[in-house]
Amino acid sequence: MSLVPRSLFARLAWSLAVVLTLAMLGMGYLLLDESRERFEQERHRLAVASARVLAEAGVDALAARDYELLDRWVHSVMPTDDMAWVYLDRANGQILSHTDLDQVGRYEKALGALPRPLTRQRRDAKGEPVFEAVHPVWLGERHLANAHVAYYPGRVAFFSSLAFDKLVGVLAVALLFMLLATLLIVRRHLHPLGRLAEQVEHLSLDALNLKLAPALLQRNDEVGALARAFDALARRITRLVSELRDEEQRLQATVAERTRALQHSNRELESFCHSVSHDLRAPLRAMDGFSQALLEDHGEKLDEEGRQYLHRIRAAADRMGQLIDDLLRLSRISRQALQVEPLDLVPLARRIFDELQAGEPERQVTLRLPESLPATGDARLLRIALENLLANAWKYTSRREAAEIALGAETEAGETIYWIRDNGEGFDMAYADKLFHVFQRLHHQDEFPGTGIGLATVSRIVQRHGGRIWADAEPGLGAIFFFTLGRSASTSPLP
Repeated sequence: MSLVPRSLFARLAWSLAVVLTLAMLGMGYLLLDESRERFEQERHRLAVASARVLAEAGVDALAARDYELLDRWVHSVMPTDDMAWVYLDRANGQILSHTDLDQVGRYEKALGALPRPLTRQRRDAKGEPVFEAVHPVWLGERHLANAHVAYYPGRVAFFSSLAFDKLVGVLAVALLFMLLATLLIVRRHLHPLGRLAEQVEHLSLDALNLKLAPALLQRNDEVGALARAFDALARRITRLVSELRDEEQRLQATVAERTRALQHSNRELESFCHSVSHDLRAPLRAMDGFSQALLEDHGEKLDEEGRQYLHRIRAAADRMGQLIDDLLRLSRISRQALQVEPLDLVPLARRIFDELQAGEPERQVTLRLPESLPATGDARLLRIALENLLANAWKYTSRREAAEIALGAETEAGETIYWIRDNGEGFDMAYADKLFHVFQRLHHQDEFPGTGIGLATVSRIVQRHGGRIWADAEPGLGAIFFFTLGRSASTSPLP
């Protein structure tokens, strides 16, 4: 466990360092920008003054046509690298003297006899912007020439100047001093928290009675209040942990007792299933066997009504046997472990349909299946579910000449929803809540025989897979059953 105040100290120190650095950089940027602007203004005034000095100094040389002296004056005005050019030209634009000797004698765009000085923005031969100051040279009423002084604003040598170095040095020293002062202040105020954290670091559920240093508890500042609050919290947690451990022991004893009771109930249920499977079938077999013997040996002595009664007895015994089988199957579904694996529902559905068709070959039923229908679940249980759903659709389409059953799936919100649709009798949705309960039927036994357990079995299988099942129908127009298999299925049986 890392000490919180140490990380807190580091976070505060770094945060303050970043804030101070940004503040100093911002302040330095503003100062530098203002200083650079002032420097450019001074450089602008210097260009204007240089043009005026050149105009005043060149009057005698121009009057005497002393071009050698004029060249010396022109070259003396250009001592820095940021100067673009210095020259004098006549009113018609002819250059008399130029810092670039190749330009002497050429003609520039004539400005005429300027009555007063001017400044303007120009570009050099390479297209780089320059600032130019122009001052007229007059001798009495006679205009002699125009003095041009130009420099590159983008090449201001401010950042290489001594003032810039001094400003950066002052800002760096001030920043370093503020950082050191901030670190000392933060460290001084966080030191008590460090002591508190050193004691809290060794705290655990087995050592909640750890006592804090009296010096921390007696402080009158926020650290003291925090220490006292933590001490009270530790005492309360100690009491709650003791109560939770007692409650845990009681819960463990209750769970153990209920587990034993549940195991006993399961053993009784298994015994009951064994009894149902063996003991209850014997009377049914006797009823069915003796009824058949009566029909075969003494059937001619009975009238039609008597023989009908014996047929009904045999049918009831057969239905009772089927009901016992369905109940046993429903019971086993809740107690068997799931063997979850990827599988395709289409081959399962096709085999079940072939079995139904073999049982009633005279019926014409169309089965519509996709190429594949991947799913994940227990193959045995999913076969039982499909058997019940397809048998249900087969049964309720028995009165349709062009019966049709379809199986498919769709995806909604990342969940796969499987469906089985038929064009059979359908049902009233007002009674849909009874569909998946044991012994609940929406049609009379004489219309469509059944035990009323099939859909309850399907519902139990779907729930075991973590899914859900529902239906939609309309009387006379068929029904459609939807079910999902959940995102993950439980692989353990019920206890």
